[in-house]
Amino acid sequence: MKRINELFDVKEDFKVVSIHSDSRYVAKDSVFFCVDGLSVDGHKYIEDAVFQGAKCIVYSKPLTYKHNKVLYIKVDNVLDELNRVADLFYDQPSYKMTMMGVTGSSGKTVVALMIKEVLSHYLKMGYIGTNSIEYAGIVEQSPYTTPETIFLQRHLNEMVRRQVKGVTLEVSSHGLALKRVDGLHFDIAIFTNVYEEHLDFHGTMEHLMASKAKLFSLVDEKGYAILNNDEVKFCHFIKDSVRCHILTYGIDHQANIMAKNIQLFIDHSEFDLQINNELRHMSVPVLGRFNISNILAVIASLIALEMPIDQVLASIGFIQNVDGRMELLKHPYPFHVIIDYCQHAKSFEKVFEFAKSVQKNGRIIAVFGAPGKKNYKKREKIGKLANEYCDQVILTAEDNRDEDIYDICLDIQEYIEKPIHVIIEDRRIAIEQAIEIANEGDIILILGKGHEQYMASAVGNQPYPGDKYIALKAIKEIFGRGKENEI
Repeated sequence: MKRINELFDVKEDFKVVSIHSDSRYVAKDSVFFCVDGLSVDGHKYIEDAVFQGAKCIVYSKPLTYKHNKVLYIKVDNVLDELNRVADLFYDQPSYKMTMMGVTGSSGKTVVALMIKEVLSHYLKMGYIGTNSIEYAGIVEQSPYTTPETIFLQRHLNEMVRRQVKGVTLEVSSHGLALKRVDGLHFDIAIFTNVYEEHLDFHGTMEHLMASKAKLFSLVDEKGYAILNNDEVKFCHFIKDSVRCHILTYGIDHQANIMAKNIQLFIDHSEFDLQINNELRHMSVPVLGRFNISNILAVIASLIALEMPIDQVLASIGFIQNVDGRMELLKHPYPFHVIIDYCQHAKSFEKVFEFAKSVQKNGRIIAVFGAPGKKNYKKREKIGKLANEYCDQVILTAEDNRDEDIYDICLDIQEYIEKPIHVIIEDRRIAIEQAIEIANEGDIILILGKGHEQYMASAVGNQPYPGDKYIALKAIKEIFGRGKENEI
């Protein structure tokens, strides 16, 4: 709880129990911020907020009526004021922990969770991102990759209360553009990569990169920017504007931390780690060249935290696979099943390239679809990639929203010619079918959902057991009854 004159420069003095930007959650003795968002203007809900007990309204547009016992505060930008006040209301939690933000088109979840996993062996850590919110033994669902300001500050405050010392936060380009983290203080900002994504929102690649670059402006001069030198365009775009220390990592371009002599296997990866002209051989339980890059980002972050090199190298042994991110399922049969979140066409390409590089005598069987009402160009791109890399393709549901699943699959199928390809709308049956046809040496790729246990439909998110559960259940039912003798 705060007093109103602790939050604003006003003469009034009354208690503030909560702050809100959504009128549905307003309660007695609260402040309501009239945020003018992408689809909803908070000014339209002032009367609802007052009816539910708001004692203060923060607004920016002209109002036709004001209640006598309600304080109205006019500002130039409500969202900027919300960031300032939320930080104060929750006692500036980001200044009381080591804050590490991870931005990039892909790899955010893997890097953020790996850093959290490694550092958890030394201190209490928290994580907020696509997969969940995790701290002090608590695991919750996150509404967005980067939650909105009040939600975020409230959870960071709760972490401080529970003696959490460090937090890894996935910071999306949307979250940056919509000012969700403007009120936070970061000690380390990590950049993974940038692809053509969300251009319906950002407009151009320059605007997209500018959104991601904004994270580094929230790091003070004593902090660190961890940059992927293989992403040459972004590094040129940002380097002159970074005011903090810089540590770089890379595979193809010279950097402070590098991976050389990479060897990829179906169940792990090996490489020589170069730091300060010294080479150390590393074996890590992650799949794909792109995940080697993610490992380097983790190593760079640990070095930025002033961890001794020997301890950094020992700590990499704590790294485990992240759920739904190039996850190789464990089972006793002679074929392989990999589940990956795979949200971008570039991610599909990298997964297919990995499968091709470790394929020996089997087929590449891919199960995937495309989300409805999003990035229609992606369907052509992933169809062409499947045509180039796969032996068999099963097209299926993936968050169709209010678009017809079959029509989405037809859009993809138009670009598939060489592989055997079918449409099975029910994702459960599609996965079961892929398992059913598995032969020795086959690699089955189940792409697009990863860790998620819901399907986005026209009526909202519908429960879904998850790709991993369905695949393991199918393996047990199909091969557990004796079919292993057939392969």
